[in-house]
Amino acid sequence: MTEVKEANSASGGGGDGGYDIFKPLDDSKIKRFHLKTILIAGMGFFTDAYDLFVIGVLGALFTFYLPFAIPGKLAAFQLSGKTGYITGIELIEAAAIFGAAVGPFIFGRLGDIFGRKKIYGIEMLILVFGAVASGLAWSFASLVIFRFILGLGIGGDYPMSATIMSEYSNVKSRGKLIGTVFAMQGFGLMAGIVLAIGLLVTIPASLGTIWRVLLIAGAIPAIAVYYYRRRMPETPRFTYHVKGETKEAASTITSLTGAKVDTMSSANGRKSSYFQMVRAYWPFIIGTAASWFFFDISFYGTSIYTATLFKSLSLVYSPGLSNVNHLLIAEEYTALIDLAFTIPGYWIAVLTIDRVGRKTLQLVGFGGMALAFATLGFDPTIIGLGAPFVAIYGLTFLLGNLGPNTTTFVLPTELFPTAFRATGHGIAAGSGKLGAAISTLLFGTLIFVWGNSGMMLFLGTIATVAFIVTLVFIKETKQQSLEAVSREGLAETLAD
Repeated sequence: MTEVKEANSASGGGGDGGYDIFKPLDDSKIKRFHLKTILIAGMGFFTDAYDLFVIGVLGALFTFYLPFAIPGKLAAFQLSGKTGYITGIELIEAAAIFGAAVGPFIFGRLGDIFGRKKIYGIEMLILVFGAVASGLAWSFASLVIFRFILGLGIGGDYPMSATIMSEYSNVKSRGKLIGTVFAMQGFGLMAGIVLAIGLLVTIPASLGTIWRVLLIAGAIPAIAVYYYRRRMPETPRFTYHVKGETKEAASTITSLTGAKVDTMSSANGRKSSYFQMVRAYWPFIIGTAASWFFFDISFYGTSIYTATLFKSLSLVYSPGLSNVNHLLIAEEYTALIDLAFTIPGYWIAVLTIDRVGRKTLQLVGFGGMALAFATLGFDPTIIGLGAPFVAIYGLTFLLGNLGPNTTTFVLPTELFPTAFRATGHGIAAGSGKLGAAISTLLFGTLIFVWGNSGMMLFLGTIATVAFIVTLVFIKETKQQSLEAVSREGLAETLAD
């Protein structure tokens, strides 16, 4: 395993390098402020998942209903002796994810420069505008642009919410608390499917209304949490480590925990440059960014393509049905996948992450995904068998969520120091969403070129590479304070 070089002991006495000021927060039981933070941050991830994945429903819908002219072929390329095309529908599906690849880099860095409090909530306003504007889009170009703007807000939410929850958490339950915020994605996924099914059942002839309602609805949860995000106090760790204000940090910790705080050690605001941080933490940057990149290639490609895949399978099983009914069957299958595999995976991770550990769960997840995808790839007859295919295909979602989908979100909040925490998380999240965007844009074309079984073998290979990256570049973080596990002050030590 690649290790970050050990830093000299930070100034101050006792504890994790002299940071006894955080002991009441680290030792605290789960309190009301933890639950409030979960709700405020978690509703953002409910919205993020809804907005990102509801586009899979629209992608399937647009295969037989076009609200306006959508280019059939935008670009062509040769692969394996076949000509593949990037379509207008694929660009619509990928637009928000490309925005979500940019947003984390911007908001993560801003969060470390100006503070969590000053930035938190702005990303929600961008998300609200993007969702409403997307639902009011009048052309292919306008829909792509507004979905990209929506993605900027979604991407910005990743480093901000993750960092805030991490810096408020106690040591014993930190993985559970951060994981719970992320697990709200599962409900966002399900909400999009349920709303789509409800609209298809109640107003099947109003497809022009259905797609607009599905997009605009994504703004509602974001509006609900904006007010509360803007009122959250600055995290005591940012106040202490970056701003250098001991008394303000101590006051916040006392107000949150009710405990008397040791203020004997004096805070020193961190002045490390971006490049000093990169030099000090490059193994973890590689580990968190690469593992998230590889995971999202698989997760977003399969998640967004699931409805289209099941729609095509329903044509085989029920050739006499209308397009709307085919889509309805596909959404019912997708709902089954989410209820049986996706959502349980999130909560298994929440319940086990602080005992089993982040690295172990990530290895189990990637290893299991590699085996499941390889099974589907080497025996393509399974893909046409219905229930066996749903079971093995669904297993990739279960393993992904109980492992890397959760752990890649948690680890960057722990491995990087306070002055670089949101930036490091932004690099990892942005890298992940870049993989997601590439996958979403090319997934349908690659299936055309390689076939379903070839695509499954490719995804199995990706999971195997991610397993190796995790083994080499990730270290375990469970049951350690943020200061200890992130080597707070390392960059300054190396610069001396």
